[in-house]
Amino acid sequence: MIRYNYFTYALMNTITFLPYFLFIIIGNSYHTILYGWFPLIIFYTFKYTGAFLIHSFQSKIKTRELLLTFILLATVGAFCGVLAPLSPIWIELAAVLMGTATSILLPLYTTTQFHEKHFYGRKMKGTHFGLALLTALIMVPLVLFTAHSQYSNLAFLIYGIALSVCFVSLRHMPQYEIAVQPNANFKVQSFILFIMFTALIFIIKAVRKTNFQVFMVLILIGSLTLLAILALMMKKFKVQFHLPKYIHFFAFVQGMTANFFLLYGTFYALSQKSNHFMTYRIYLPYGLGMIFALFLGGKIIKKFNHIHPLSVISVGSFCGLLLTLIPWTITIGGFFIGFFSSLLTRKLNRFAYDASESYKDSSLLLRNRWSKLGRMINQTILVLLILLSSYLSHIPINQVFLIVTGKSNHYSDVMFTNLWITGIILVLSIGSLLSYGNWRMKVRTENN
Repeated sequence: MIRYNYFTYALMNTITFLPYFLFIIIGNSYHTILYGWFPLIIFYTFKYTGAFLIHSFQSKIKTRELLLTFILLATVGAFCGVLAPLSPIWIELAAVLMGTATSILLPLYTTTQFHEKHFYGRKMKGTHFGLALLTALIMVPLVLFTAHSQYSNLAFLIYGIALSVCFVSLRHMPQYEIAVQPNANFKVQSFILFIMFTALIFIIKAVRKTNFQVFMVLILIGSLTLLAILALMMKKFKVQFHLPKYIHFFAFVQGMTANFFLLYGTFYALSQKSNHFMTYRIYLPYGLGMIFALFLGGKIIKKFNHIHPLSVISVGSFCGLLLTLIPWTITIGGFFIGFFSSLLTRKLNRFAYDASESYKDSSLLLRNRWSKLGRMINQTILVLLILLSSYLSHIPINQVFLIVTGKSNHYSDVMFTNLWITGIILVLSIGSLLSYGNWRMKVRTENN
C-alpha cells in the first residue's frame, strides 16, 4: 500500500471543505473587486462547475494520471496563495486553480483506493484510519488558526506543503490495467452546463457578498434562462445513464441535501446571528460530521444490517434536514447532514465502482457530476424561493441579500419567517425524493 496513505486519506477527505474555509477567512483581506470577495466567489464557482468543464474535454487519460495532475494543480494554487501579499492577483489565481482541482480530487482519489483493493487486495487498516483521524484533527485547526493569524497567507503554505507530500506519495501508485472509454470528443452538453452554471452561481454568490443591485436582476433573468435551456437540452439531448439509474438519482439528491444545509444555514446565521455562528455552528459541525462518517459510518450501517443501507442513510439525512429547521438544533442537524451525506457518497461510490466494468475508472466522476448538478439546482431554487417569498412579504428586493448576508438587520424577523417557509418547502421536496428513490429501489429489488 502507498506509504503515508493515512496522511493522504485525511487530506483528500477534508479537501471538500478546508480550502473553502481558507478563502472565507483570508479572501477578503486583500483589496480585490466586489469588496474583496472576488477570490471566494471564484473558488466557490469553480469548485461547483469545474467538474463539468473538465468533462467537456473528455480524453483517454486514466484516473491515476488525472489525480496526480490535479493534486499538482491544487499545490501550485496553494503556493500562489502564499504570494497574495505581493498582489491580489495571486490569490485570485489560487482560487481558480484550487477551485477547479477540488471539484474532482476526492472522487479521483477514491477511485484509486478502489483500484488498490480491486487489483491488489490492499486496503487501509484500522490503525491507519485512526492516524488519518488524528491527522485531520491536527491539520484542520492548524490551517484555520494560521489563517486567522497576522500571517494568514502562511496557511496556504502549510496547505501547499501538505498537498506536496500527497503528490510525492501518490507518484508511487502502480499503473492500473483498466479499460478507459475511447471517446475523446468535445462534450457540448457539459460545456453548456459549465457556462450556464458558472455564470449563475457567480451572480448568486456575488450578490450575497455585495449590494450591487444589477446582480439581483441578473439572478432572475439567469435563473429563468437556465431553466429554459435545461428543458431544451433534456428534449434535444438524450440523457445517457452509464450507471444504474438509482445511483444517478441518489447522487443528485445527496447534492441537494448538502447544499440545502450549507446555504440555508449560511443565510440563517448571517441574517439572525453572526459570522462567528456561521463558521463554528454551521460549517464546523458539518465538517466534523463528514470526518466522523469516515470512521463510524460503517458501524452505523452494520447496526441496521437488516435494512438497505440507502434507506438507513435516507432516514438519517431527513432527520438532519428536520433538525436544521429548528434554530436551537441547527448545529446538530449540520452534524447529521455532514455525517449521512458523506456516508451516502461513500456508499454510492462503492455501488458505482462495482456496477460497470467498462466505466470503472470514471464511475466516481459520473457520480460526482450528478451530485454537483443537485447542488446547483438546489441553490437556484432556494434563492428563487427566497426572492419570491420576500416579494410577497413586501421586502424591497435590494434589501433581501443585505439581510441574508448580515449587512442589514431591517426586516430580519420577516426574513426568518421567509427562510423557514422556504426551508420547509425544500425539506419536504428532498424528503419526497428520498422516499421515491427508496420505493423505486425496493420495487427494483423485488422484481429482480
